[in-house]
Amino acid sequence: MAYTIDEEQEINQLKEWWKENYKGIVVVFVLTLAVVYGWRYWQHYQVEQAQARSAQYEQLIVSDNAENKQEFQEFIQTHNNSAYAVFALLERARDEVEAKQYAEAEKLLQEALKQSTDSILTSVTALRLSEVQLQLKQYQKALESLQQVSGESWASAKYVLTGDIALAQGEKEQAKASFEQALSVADELEKPLIQVRLNNL
Repeated sequence: MAYTIDEEQEINQLKEWWKENYKGIVVVFVLTLAVVYGWRYWQHYQVEQAQARSAQYEQLIVSDNAENKQEFQEFIQTHNNSAYAVFALLERARDEVEAKQYAEAEKLLQEALKQSTDSILTSVTALRLSEVQLQLKQYQKALESLQQVSGESWASAKYVLTGDIALAQGEKEQAKASFEQALSVADELEKPLIQVRLNNL
């Protein structure tokens, strides 16, 4: 097939352009493939890691405390600063509270607070820590722990616990003020329980 002069010039220009640019095009193509497959591999790896952490956490929770103390410590170290570490510490602290081992529960909750990188988990942990410190009659520490509770969702619980701490120290007026603050921000389910506290002052 014969080409016209214009077509020949276009073909020659295309050949020249390809000669000058093909290396860059190949590099971009290879990099694009690497990014796409690398991203897919990373996502797959992340899913596998999450499943493994979940399985380890489940095994840790269902196993007997006396048998898995070392396993528990290894899990916390391996999953340092993760939600799984915080959950495991909260679970273990709950067991200690049920056994009335408040000093041990306090240590676990303090560790959970250090491990937490999430504001919700931090607030939950700080509330539990404050409750345990109240049981230990560490009133100032309990109030300091409450300073780490943030967000409107936890406001009523924070005020209630502040009132409980004040009441434990015999400060009824301060307790009343805290319970009234709690009542002002509480939802309908919480209000009756807070009202009972106020009525009992």
